[in-house]
Amino acid sequence: MSKLHLAAAASLLLATAVAADPLTLRQAAAEALSRNPQLTAAASEVDAARARLGEARAAWLPVIDASASSSRSDNPVFVFGSLLEQGRFAQQYFDPGFLNKPPVLRNDRLNLTVKVALFDQLRRYDMTKQAGHGVTRARTEADEARQRVLAEVIDRFYGLTVAEQRRAVAADAVRAAEAAAKSTRDKAEQGLVVESDRLAAEVQLAQFRQQEIAADGDAGIARAALAMTLGRPLMERIVVESALPEKAFPPMELAAATEQALQTRGDVASAEASRAAAELQLRTARGSLLPRLDAFASWGASGTTFASRNSDHTMGLMASIDVFDAGKFARISEARAHLEGARAMQAMARDKAMMETITAWNRANAARQQVEVAATAVGQAEAASRIVGDRYENGLTTITEVLRAQAALVGARLALLSARQQSIAGYAELLRSTGGLRDIDPFL
Repeated sequence: MSKLHLAAAASLLLATAVAADPLTLRQAAAEALSRNPQLTAAASEVDAARARLGEARAAWLPVIDASASSSRSDNPVFVFGSLLEQGRFAQQYFDPGFLNKPPVLRNDRLNLTVKVALFDQLRRYDMTKQAGHGVTRARTEADEARQRVLAEVIDRFYGLTVAEQRRAVAADAVRAAEAAAKSTRDKAEQGLVVESDRLAAEVQLAQFRQQEIAADGDAGIARAALAMTLGRPLMERIVVESALPEKAFPPMELAAATEQALQTRGDVASAEASRAAAELQLRTARGSLLPRLDAFASWGASGTTFASRNSDHTMGLMASIDVFDAGKFARISEARAHLEGARAMQAMARDKAMMETITAWNRANAARQQVEVAATAVGQAEAASRIVGDRYENGLTTITEVLRAQAALVGARLALLSARQQSIAGYAELLRSTGGLRDIDPFL
């Protein structure tokens, strides 16, 4: 066997060994957080918002421009001005012949200009504050996206776990029904039971097989959903830990949950930052009605070459105001309308957060109670199935009662699995709706 074939075989064995290891919830969460494109986009937006904040802060610094130019011309104005800049102007240059037809002159000039806005109609202050609100929005939206991904991972991870367990319960039910159907067929052939008992057993077996087929399909769907959350190929085979955490999640008061949601939810904080930014935008629009004051300073040097030059400098202040600009009032009206919209969006975000929290709280509370009821029902169904089975063996009841008891037991077990999965997903959604889903530790 060639080295290439050996390497391929080793890689295949390694991949098989890795695939055989069950995926844990902690591994799934880490994988989803590192691969999810929504989180990548949110992180990029945070970086962009920080860059915009840096750009806004840079507006407070002076602007410095430097230039160097070299020119040759016999234009009278150029020659006359260049001689003055170079400090070489003399009496003979007043000769009309020279002024009207001067020789070609070279002028090399260096120039350095510094500009700083002393009062820019509040633009720099407002732009810096708006950029800061932009960073807040980006961070809170990134945190909100992270919590949504975590909630989705928990839901789909344990959704696959429950789907696999439901399939196992259905398979056990099929095996038990097959044994019961065979026993009934044998007794029917011996004349110990009537034909209707055999047919009832066959019908029960068919029903359990249908449940097994449905459970197998549900497991395939759950596996593909988890693969999509993890950023894997949807057809990839994923094996997860089969155990569900058997723990009671701590209860939470509804009033405390809604209050926490209003204080910590990312979308609420983002809406508040948008409202604050809209207020600053309105103030900026109104500030355009004020005058503007700038300071400037420049240094220059001119000469026949860059090595021999004559320097000059200029310093000054410039105040300016737009005497008439009808568009300013339209921009103020636009900014006022944006502010009203931002306030409405903030109120909607608060209502949405409260509604999601109330919904999640009630679902989590109901799921917790359903687990208790379903666990009790499983114990009762198991006891009833044993009693009915013993009575049937002693000829004290019919096969119909036995089949009904078996169906009730399978249904109770499946209901318990669903209730436990809903309890886990419900508590994860409750934490997310209150802005408190920071890690997966409570679900391990």
